[in-house]
Amino acid sequence: MDQVRDSRDNTTNSVQPATAAVTERMSRLAWRRSRRSLLGGAVGVAGALALGGLDLRSGPRAARAAQEATLPDDAAPPDQQVFVLPNSVQTDKTPDFYESVYERLSEACFDILSEPLVRLSRDFEIIPAGALDWSSNDEGTVWTFQLDPKLVWSDGNPVTANDWVRTFQYGADPAHAWDFTWYFQGIITGWDDAIAGTIPLEELGVRQGANANELIIETQVPTPFLPAMLLYSNTLSAAALDEHGPLYNSQVETSVTSGPMKLTEWLIDQRVVFEKNPDYAGSLVVPVNKVVVKLADLATYFIMYQNNEIDFMQYPAPADLLVAQSDFPDEIYSSVGDFRTHYLFFDVSKAPFDKLEVRQAFSHAIDRDALKQQVLGPAGTPAYSWLAPGFPAANGEALSGIQNYDPAKAKELFAAAGYADPSTFPKQVLQVRNPTPLIKSVSQACASMLRDTLGIEIEVQDVDQATFMDALTAKPTEIPFGFVSYGMDYLDPSNMLGVWISGGRHSWANADFDKLVKEAASFIGDPAERTAMFQDAEKILVEDVPGVFVYHETPVQLVKPWVKGPALEPDKNGITSIHWPGYTAMSTVPAELYIGADAPPGRGDM
Repeated sequence: MDQVRDSRDNTTNSVQPATAAVTERMSRLAWRRSRRSLLGGAVGVAGALALGGLDLRSGPRAARAAQEATLPDDAAPPDQQVFVLPNSVQTDKTPDFYESVYERLSEACFDILSEPLVRLSRDFEIIPAGALDWSSNDEGTVWTFQLDPKLVWSDGNPVTANDWVRTFQYGADPAHAWDFTWYFQGIITGWDDAIAGTIPLEELGVRQGANANELIIETQVPTPFLPAMLLYSNTLSAAALDEHGPLYNSQVETSVTSGPMKLTEWLIDQRVVFEKNPDYAGSLVVPVNKVVVKLADLATYFIMYQNNEIDFMQYPAPADLLVAQSDFPDEIYSSVGDFRTHYLFFDVSKAPFDKLEVRQAFSHAIDRDALKQQVLGPAGTPAYSWLAPGFPAANGEALSGIQNYDPAKAKELFAAAGYADPSTFPKQVLQVRNPTPLIKSVSQACASMLRDTLGIEIEVQDVDQATFMDALTAKPTEIPFGFVSYGMDYLDPSNMLGVWISGGRHSWANADFDKLVKEAASFIGDPAERTAMFQDAEKILVEDVPGVFVYHETPVQLVKPWVKGPALEPDKNGITSIHWPGYTAMSTVPAELYIGADAPPGRGDM
């Protein structure tokens, strides 16, 4: 997810200054071998992080007391500190990451009912959260996390290493069939065997250390980026799992929290309400007292925003963005997001996409510059490679001639593949995952370009999130031709490139690519050499065309003027937006955002 310049500038060619510091910091730090490693994708040394004058490292009770003593002068009173967000009705099964990634509340306030081990700051740094400190052995294969002993569940149980042990075991349980199991494949010791059902879950490389507040995670290979990966470690309650089962947080009556918010209402297909957890003992000092999540169809978000029914939204449709640029331009932000790339993909194991020439022809038939000018605007920038500009090891300029727009070459390759007569090419259905209005426009435009350039018949089919992901990850895959996106989970090339490793999300398999990515991921030598290895791997990916890379997302946000705080002030890279991952315990955003006194009245009754 990618690009910005300053406060409200939506130009997309200015990401390099904003993210160069991140890339440079990554290069300096990623290779260090240390018993006190705080490394990860864009990991800096975790020092004190002051938010609005409050030091999150100074101790939660002291920080919270300071925050509760006074809100900023321009803030609404406490009973009006209500933040209102939209979320799709299609993704409201659970608030818990380890229950389901793709069916959880993930567009609004999410993963807020417990602490992850680490958190991501606005400056792309990994900082302490549920773990106060961590270290590794010299090889980077045994990691020890010292947990915050003050954390407590709302049922009175302390938060301990056992909660994380049980959470990871649940994620690896083949009976659970978690939709994100690929994330720790090849990483956590025993993970691959556990999800295959060949070892008991108790043999997973996640265990309690010397006491209840020490967690040990063992990895299969040196993993200098493990702390960054553990942004995704919001723990479940072991006691609640035993008593109520894994969906305990989908009902108010059984919900248990150790995070900054508690669940107080869940009306199916209508709304979800979180309120401040009075028992929270973590380090986030949260000004907002209530978060209302309105469950609605994506197509209604902009109308809701115009009517002041919500305070924030992302991904306005192209037509809606034009209205916003005319009517309220000061409310438009462009985010770096999660360096997301949107792409067409193929099942390369079956005809007609088992032929490289066919895939190459498709790649040369997409006019990305026209998409930018006519559809994307500030919401994206043309993609000719996988890694977005500004992402560590990104090499888009050097790779830009491989999948470039060239209709004559596209036709030549198509004929070479045996389709000189386009009518002999089988009709294709382009399946699109849960599309926003913008993605609908882009996918339809891509289909039109393929029809016009290659003379083939293509139907575009919108598919809901759950059905699409089940079909995509089925072995063998059930989607011959699709349009989807992928953004970082942690800021390291191993994450973005890892989605293409054999046996993962896609049917494409390339031994040379796999070898380079895996070796680079665990490499702890010269960072320039590590970067070169990743770039060599990406070149293989781009040349073999398992995907046609269409655009790098620069997500547009609409934010009401009464939403205030450091969350909307420039970070040290000059980027201004509500930073990814958003209003979640994985981020410092909840501590950086409050509602101003200029908000419409009556918010306390929402």
